[in-house]
This record gives sequence, C-alpha cells and structure tokens, in this order.
Amino acid sequence: MDDREESGGNGLMTPAPWTQQHDGQLPAGRHGLSRDFVAQSQRARILDALIACVGEQGYPETRVTDLIARSGVSRKTFYEHFADKEECFLAAYDASVSLLMGGVTAAYEAEDEWIDAIRAALTAFLGFLAEHPDLTRLCIVDVHAVGTRGLARRDAAVRGFYYFLDAGRADAPRALPGLTAEAVTGGMYEIVYGRVLRDAIDELPRLLPELMYWAMMPFLGHDAAVAEMERLRSEAAPAPPLAAPAAVPPRRSGRKPRAEELADGETVAIPPRRSGRRARQKPDDAA
Repeated sequence: MDDREESGGNGLMTPAPWTQQHDGQLPAGRHGLSRDFVAQSQRARILDALIACVGEQGYPETRVTDLIARSGVSRKTFYEHFADKEECFLAAYDASVSLLMGGVTAAYEAEDEWIDAIRAALTAFLGFLAEHPDLTRLCIVDVHAVGTRGLARRDAAVRGFYYFLDAGRADAPRALPGLTAEAVTGGMYEIVYGRVLRDAIDELPRLLPELMYWAMMPFLGHDAAVAEMERLRSEAAPAPPLAAPAAVPPRRSGRKPRAEELADGETVAIPPRRSGRRARQKPDDAA
C-alpha cells in the first residue's frame, strides 16, 4: 500500500476528533509502522481533506484530485479506501454523527431524571456543534448537496434523537401523540439548520434555554417549561458588576493650600493660615 507523503498539516482549522492520534503525515520510507496503522492514518487524512475541501468550495465543486492533493496520498491509495467522492463524504458524515451521538448518549444516560437527562443531552449536542464547526457544516448543510443517499443518512441521524425525547411521554400528565418527539426534533433541527446556514454556529450553545422550553413543553406543560427556561437564562446571565464605593470629596476651606518646598525638592501642602484674631464681641455681649 503506497502512500505519497507531503510536508504540512491537513489544512483544517479544527482537526476532526478521529485524526488526533494520527495527526500529520507519516515518515517517508521504511518507518516500521504496522499496515493497519498506516491505513488508518491514510483514511483519516482523506476524511480531513474531504471536510476541508467541502468547507472551502462546496461538495459539488470538490474533486477527487483535490482530496488526493490535500491528504498527500496517491490516487491508488484513495481508491483503496473509497469508491468515489460520494462514498468518502458519507464516511466522513457517518464518523461525525457517531462521535456526536456517542457524546450525547453518554450525557443523557448519566442522569436519572428525564429533565436532567434532556438538559445534559442538549448541552452536549450544542457544545459539540460549536466546538467542531467544520463537521457541523458538513452534517447540517453540505449533506443536502449529496443526493438521495445523503438525505437518507441525514434522516436516519435525526431519527436517532427521537429516543431521548420520546421517553418523556412516560412522565406526561396526559396522553400524547406518537409523533410528538418527531415533531419537536424536527423543529429543533430547523432552528439549528438556520443558524448554521447563517454561519452563526458559535451562537448555538446560547439556544439551550429556549430549546429546553420546546423539549419540555409538550410533555410537562407550559409552566414547567417556562420555569426551566428562566432558570437556565438566569444561570447564563453574567453577574452584575460590583458597585464601586462612592467617593467622598474632601472638605474644602475655600482657599487653595500653599505648597512649600522641602530641602530635598519634595513639596508638602501647608494648610491655610489663620488670622489669630478673635471675633469681636457685640456691645450687648460684653460682661
């Protein structure tokens, strides 16, 4: 398995998490690394190249030659891993969604109460998207350009989130339609899609209070959802600055103090002199 190595990184502003243990090019020549390790490194660099190229020029304009040049592998090596550009994109999409769902699921299952679990899952979800904007654009926006296979992958990923919300029907005070979780998830997806489309990915974690409202409201009612939203808003609000103590101006006599120079050149303020005269008494005050 040949591997044409080049100097330099993979070109991503934020390296994908799966490349952290295979970051950079492998040494040229006989390096003693295992065949599996070399294959994993090649595959990771090709996926990184796909994400970088699609992020810069879009999926339709990305060519296999771009991926080969960006990843530093030969054409033969590329086709040993992927049949074509679309298969490479779908592999990057699947890897990204797997990482995202792993973090969200772990956060959800770490909590006992459904409300706490949904809050933890949403926090993990929004945090991952903000931390990996390159993967977020690929999974939320670019997947729409891939065609029917890409849309099928997206629909399957969205359905994976129904489980978290649908568990709330057990705590609901009334019977709810089976489509409730699907409707809520679809609405949240559209909100996230709009932010990503406007390149406002960094704003996503700040949507937590409002998204928690919509996650809770169909299951636990408006009042409980509002209470949760307001609590999260208050926790996110910056603490008000401490008020500075009011400055007390010095008492002024109406005269400027005189300054006398000391022997070493330092000056000292001398309070105003008094006249030394007593106030005159009026005639009727005399003894």
